[in-house]
Amino acid sequence: MISEIEIQDFRGLRHVKLTGLKHVNLIVGGNDTGKTSVLEALVLLFGDSSALRNLPITFRTNQSGNSVDDTNDRENFWSWLFFDRKPENDIAIRATIPEAGTISVETERLPDPHLGNEKTHPVLTRTDSRLKPNQQPRSGIQMKGQTMLFQMGQHQFSVSGGNAPQDFRLAVLSTRAPNPVQDAENYNQVALLADGERRIEEIMREIEPRVRRLRYAKLPGTNSPLIFVDVGLSRAVPATQMGQAFNRILHIYTHVLANRATVLLIDEVENGIFSESMPKIWRGLLALCEREGIQIFATTHSRECVMAAHAAAEERGKDELSVQRLQVVKGNVEAVPLGEKHLEMAAEMGLEVRS
Repeated sequence: MISEIEIQDFRGLRHVKLTGLKHVNLIVGGNDTGKTSVLEALVLLFGDSSALRNLPITFRTNQSGNSVDDTNDRENFWSWLFFDRKPENDIAIRATIPEAGTISVETERLPDPHLGNEKTHPVLTRTDSRLKPNQQPRSGIQMKGQTMLFQMGQHQFSVSGGNAPQDFRLAVLSTRAPNPVQDAENYNQVALLADGERRIEEIMREIEPRVRRLRYAKLPGTNSPLIFVDVGLSRAVPATQMGQAFNRILHIYTHVLANRATVLLIDEVENGIFSESMPKIWRGLLALCEREGIQIFATTHSRECVMAAHAAAEERGKDELSVQRLQVVKGNVEAVPLGEKHLEMAAEMGLEVRS
């Protein structure tokens, strides 16, 4: 499990350190404090080549729209990964895995033949200190045991990335509305796993106790499959007709299991959810982490979301929630971990937990 993340000169973050991370990590703060930037840093640390190439459109709207086009996004996305859009600001991102080592992303400099071989050609590389030299990944472009993520010279630009680091598989959920047909296909894929259906059904009973079983089916006269839910009525109910909290957890859980994820990133976890449903969402997410052994990093703007997460963790009586507040101090963003006492006081007095 990741216990600490340090980010330097990445997007709008000069130097931010997130410590005391747990199974569920909630990143809060006002607008433009860098919450989404933290998720993008995690994609660089743990994503594979597909996640890297799709990064411009994962959490933001860029020129490439719904397609991957590195050329269009070079100036309006990739160049802005460097603090203040200055390539001389060397990016450094590090994740600490206790008793194992670190995974780090750093800027290297390569000679640019068009500039007299001066080392002005920035290259972003990923290094896994947990691996011995003969275990370093072979996929992607290699530099002394490092995996090249992207290079951005004056006359050359490319995004590569290779495989995700060993033992890490990333799943990412943005603010875009889920596709119920894709959820059904993910569920069908999970149902083929040993005990897959039971694992999903147990989690969904955390949200809706009436659930007896789930089914992947396509009704006569329809074109696409859906997930149907047996709640004790005369017919199974399409999952699309269940509540928002039910569908949000179903979407997350089928996505995580289908991708065999170990790290889940969720942007604006409260998106599209009424505050009354947040306790159910968090009960489901905390149960998901415990049963599947994954680690969650989620952003939110909502005080109600933070309080619901805190209440759900208190209800379970387990030390599994970390809340990190990003705030601007003298022009720079800092991360402040909010302890249990702070959250309890905020709950009692209605205090704001954002910056």
